[in-house]
Amino acid sequence: MVDSTDSTDSSEVSTWDGMVDWLVESLVDQPVALIVELGPNTYISDDEDDEVVCVQIQVLADDVLLLRRSRTVLGHLLIADYSTGDLVLDRWHFDGHFEDCTDGYIFSRDAHLIANICVTWFRDNWGARSTDELGCSYRFPDELLPPDPDLDEID
Repeated sequence: MVDSTDSTDSSEVSTWDGMVDWLVESLVDQPVALIVELGPNTYISDDEDDEVVCVQIQVLADDVLLLRRSRTVLGHLLIADYSTGDLVLDRWHFDGHFEDCTDGYIFSRDAHLIANICVTWFRDNWGARSTDELGCSYRFPDELLPPDPDLDEID
């Protein structure tokens, strides 16, 4: 598996079980708004009509993960609120809430469930022969500049 932003040893994820373990480890103790994307490592087109099997995991508040599964390129969500109090967890949704999410989404605190859904999506549903066919990218949230202690606060 190719990781575009990390020097992960490819032997760690050379099996499907290894990929599950690696994904679970990658999702623990991450900042809210982190986005992890997985898809074919050979995909380079920006043509919206191209079919590309992919997943996107976004970290929400309270250790909740949002997994979106698609056959089109997934955009980056501009989520207005990362709170999770009203979300239904561990139930697959197909309601079309996200226009680019063609094959459903789920909210869960269970990183193993999320990782297993990702692996199954590529291995069983799309016939990826090995993890070497997949690529990964991370997008960490931007941080605002800390306040300058030398400036007076505005009342």
